[in-house]
Amino acid sequence: MIATLIFVILIVSLILFLSLRKPRSTELGNLTFEELCKGNNGQWMKMEETRRGKPTSTTMCFGCMIADNHFCDANDYVSYIKQLPSFVR
Repeated sequence: MIATLIFVILIVSLILFLSLRKPRSTELGNLTFEELCKGNNGQWMKMEETRRGKPTSTTMCFGCMIADNHFCDANDYVSYIKQLPSFVR
C-alpha cells in the first residue's frame, strides 16, 4: 500500500516537472549569447571549448556550459540545443 502510494507520488511529480518545465530557448533574438545561456539555466564561464568533456580547443573563451559541453559560439550552442530530444530541451 505504501509502496503504491510512493510510486503514484513519484509519477505525478515527474508529470508535473515535465509539464511545468520551461523548454530551453533556441532563439537569440535581441539577446546576447550570455543572456540566452543563463536564461536556459546554463553556466556562463571562461574555459576551453569542450564536447563530451573533451577539449576541442586550447584557446580559452567565455561561453555556455551545458552538461559536459562548453560552447564558445552561439550558433554551435543553438544547434546543439535543437538536436536534443524534446523531453530534454
